[in-house]
Amino acid sequence: MTFPVLPDATTSPMSSPMSSSVDMGMGMGMGTGGDAMKGRRGTALAVLVWTGAVLGPACNVLAVLLAELSASTWTTPFITLDPTVILFPAAGAFLITRRPGLLVPWLLWAGGLVGGFYYLIFSTTHWLYLTDPGGITLYAGWLALWLWLWHVPVLTSLLPLLFPDGRLPSRRWRPVLYANLALMVGHSLFLGLAPDPEFELQLPIANPFGVEALREISPLVESYIGPPMMVLTALGVLSLAFRYRAGDTELRRQIAWYVAALVVLLASWILRVTTGSWLLAAMETVFIAGLPLSIIAAVLRYRLYGIDVVLNRALVYGSLVAVTGGVYFGLIWAAGALASDLGQGARLVAALAVGGVFHPLRLRLQGVVDRVFAVERDPYWVVGLLGRTGQGAQDPAAALDEAVAAIREALGATGVGVEVRTGRGGAARVFTYGELRPGAREVPLFWHAEWVGTLLVSGVRPGREPMAVLSRHLAELAHAVRLTADLHRSRERIRSTRDEERRRLGRELHDGLGPALTSVTFILDEARRRLDTDPRTVEKLLVRVREEMIATIASVRELVYGLRPPALDDLGLEGALRAAAGETAVTVDGPLDHLPAAVEVAAYRIAQEALTNARRHAGAATVLIRLRRLPGELRVEVTDDGIGLPENPVAGVGLISMRERAAEVGGSCVIGRGPGGGTRVTARLPVEETK
Repeated sequence: MTFPVLPDATTSPMSSPMSSSVDMGMGMGMGTGGDAMKGRRGTALAVLVWTGAVLGPACNVLAVLLAELSASTWTTPFITLDPTVILFPAAGAFLITRRPGLLVPWLLWAGGLVGGFYYLIFSTTHWLYLTDPGGITLYAGWLALWLWLWHVPVLTSLLPLLFPDGRLPSRRWRPVLYANLALMVGHSLFLGLAPDPEFELQLPIANPFGVEALREISPLVESYIGPPMMVLTALGVLSLAFRYRAGDTELRRQIAWYVAALVVLLASWILRVTTGSWLLAAMETVFIAGLPLSIIAAVLRYRLYGIDVVLNRALVYGSLVAVTGGVYFGLIWAAGALASDLGQGARLVAALAVGGVFHPLRLRLQGVVDRVFAVERDPYWVVGLLGRTGQGAQDPAAALDEAVAAIREALGATGVGVEVRTGRGGAARVFTYGELRPGAREVPLFWHAEWVGTLLVSGVRPGREPMAVLSRHLAELAHAVRLTADLHRSRERIRSTRDEERRRLGRELHDGLGPALTSVTFILDEARRRLDTDPRTVEKLLVRVREEMIATIASVRELVYGLRPPALDDLGLEGALRAAAGETAVTVDGPLDHLPAAVEVAAYRIAQEALTNARRHAGAATVLIRLRRLPGELRVEVTDDGIGLPENPVAGVGLISMRERAAEVGGSCVIGRGPGGGTRVTARLPVEETK
């Protein structure tokens, strides 16, 4: 089993591109075998760590039983059930099975397990001493001399120093880590080589590995080891403060759980030492249990409510209970002191008074605590904050990202997200900050009655008014994100259309004009050679040149006509359609001047294709073309009295071409049955109004 290296928080692991390629190749060829191997390794790892989680407490229980059997050998018995041995291995095993790559769960598991073995070895040494003071007792005592150094410092110094990601806060904390390791290794050597272990084991036995030169040194080192251990523990806890100050909101929430548990435990220990309360001594077990639970909450980031939310509500309602209780009992005491015969009336007055002050008092307390925790519940203030945070954003997407982060911080939620619906059947885009857990509250976002997205909030339950105010602001941002995405898609479509048109022109010039001009060149060269020897054949060659040039000119005209029909420049849109339609009626509603060139070409091509389809396929006797200039668009309608569309029409090249022509300019084209039979083609082409 290998542990991850202990890098600093400032370093980041690098991965090899070659190793990534190899992994991908092996995964493609051996995916099933790799999954099976991972499954077997995961099962073996789970069996290992959970076996240790059971062995640690079992050793502690057995150590207590052996201590009772060998009570006569103890000077000051201290073997009891240790919460760090009972709870920490189980918490570590739980985390390892989910996050095996983290160092902190392994420290939690190994520290508690070593503690259980230490207690068992210590009690076993005393129990064996009753029957055989020599032999195996000496070797068990040798282990009991130093094994505790791999239990206590691991949990009290290394764990807070490396919490929560197994890395140091920065390079400057390396000496603290090295000092911890030096203390553990160095003092283990001093104790393991002490020739007279009675100062540590409370038994007059010899050390089989003792060094006589350390007879006076080892007890002296043991007597002064307490202060360095306390300093290193304090530095480990202090490192959490530095990590908290330099961390982001997510890291601060993780550290807050662990620090809160440490503060509660430290406070109870100080009170127990100063008061000697047996109740606090009993409660310390519960407080110690909070340490592994806080580590689980931090490492797995399991936060149904953040620690700040828990503390917020605990302060509010704890203060509320204290104040209302004081008011209630104060009124009863005052009534009893002034008039002892009031009885039930005093209790009724006190209850009414508490009921009257409860709600305004709760609001005031909530406001005070919210200011302490920087939680803002005024939705209009939050909207103002969103406006300020989004002013420097580069685009609507960045503004929405900042808005989501600001809302989460302002509401004190564990997670906030906005799901933006993209147009034209595209995949939804989700902006999240924090952790959105199942059951998050969903609020639809509407922009002018159009559903543009959904607001997701988890960890808090804001009122209806704050959510309504926030949703209106977020709907504007979501709509802006959609517009930006649509604009990006339009630009991509225009770029693709332009590139395709360039390729088409290149093919036409290469396959048509190029060979034609080459052929003309060859014919002229042949005519020049025959001019002196056979002048009569030159005329035929010149005739061929003329024919080739006429065909080339026609090809060039056709190419130019494909780009933009010359009739549009000569006659305008209405005149060009009348010229192309012949006897077909063409009506125009509104001015057609100042139309964009692309819209003119699209309208002409769509009407021309619809006219061709009506005459060639529908057998129509009458075809009507109507152009209407409406605010913001040009509408082209072509109706005929032909046979109409079949029940299940299959889009051919002509129908697809009309739709693509409209889409190129951002419009739409609908082809369906006419109101009186036949076919009706309606194209709506957007036109920017000129001022």
